[in-house]
Amino acid sequence: MRKTKKVQLENSGSVKQAIGFLFVAFAAIDFISSYAGANLTSFLGGVSAFSPIIFGTIGWFLLNSDKEGEER
Repeated sequence: MRKTKKVQLENSGSVKQAIGFLFVAFAAIDFISSYAGANLTSFLGGVSAFSPIIFGTIGWFLLNSDKEGEER
């Protein structure tokens, strides 16, 4: 009889972390480009002034969503 080992894969959440990092990076680029006079989020209308805050917050939550059991 052949012995096999059961391998349990851990969900590292790397996809969520990558998307979160992209949101934070876009927020930083949007914030810096606003000083250069370029509006990357003009399609949002009046909310575009707050888009770096919104995208940065979404990215921060995605980056920290895998820390469920830890105290903050």
